[in-house]
Amino acid sequence: MDLIEAPRGLSDPHVRHPWETARFEVVKRLIARHVQIREGAVVVDIGCGDAFVVGTLAAMFPAAEFYGVDSGLTPEAIGLVERRLSLRNLHLCQHLDALTPKPRRPAALVLLMDVLEHVEDDEAFLKDLLAREVVDPQTCVLITVPAYGWLISAHDVFLRHFRRYTNRTLRQRLEHAGLRVIEGSYFFLSLLPLRMLQVLKERLFGRPATTATDLMTARGRASAALLTRALVADARVGLGLTRVGITVPGLSTYAICRKSA
Repeated sequence: MDLIEAPRGLSDPHVRHPWETARFEVVKRLIARHVQIREGAVVVDIGCGDAFVVGTLAAMFPAAEFYGVDSGLTPEAIGLVERRLSLRNLHLCQHLDALTPKPRRPAALVLLMDVLEHVEDDEAFLKDLLAREVVDPQTCVLITVPAYGWLISAHDVFLRHFRRYTNRTLRQRLEHAGLRVIEGSYFFLSLLPLRMLQVLKERLFGRPATTATDLMTARGRASAALLTRALVADARVGLGLTRVGITVPGLSTYAICRKSA
């Protein structure tokens, strides 16, 4: 979860938006497809928010070392997350220069999940990342971003997004920064009509003052679980079609990359 959406900088650990839970299922499938997280491997989640993803992965792979980085992680927030998760292989900090303990090897995996849209100069940000010791040509970089600039809405403004991407524009930015794209496509086709209706309404009647909740509001755990299952099924279909060379649109887009030689 983006920390701007969480009261006092941290979300309720027992309440997860269906989109966030379903996106994690997408990320798990992409990791399983492209990365082996072995004993001693290093994983870095940049823009980790309240550490939901990196903490869950750290629990799944206790023999690997996980680093969660987010400029919004104050010392107080780090203490709260560490007490909640109690994972010895999870280390949290505010920026890459503060990784503690220092990783003993380059990362096997770097996650940038819905981060680049928050960065004014995304290419410069990526070039700085690729120049660091934590990334080498074997590092897998997994990126997700919101799709289609024409779908900019009040929620994007609330979250301080500079842009949304197509597969093509994302690939161009990544290649200019020095990354080689191995795989890329869209996911969450079923959310496109909802966002299109939302954007049409805003254009007809003006953008409202928005809140952190967007597109779907789950009323209770049963409703959230149902919405999550629907989105996971949606993503499975999209990822399956990608493997046979068929690209379908979606509200989000992803790229699997490695540093260019």
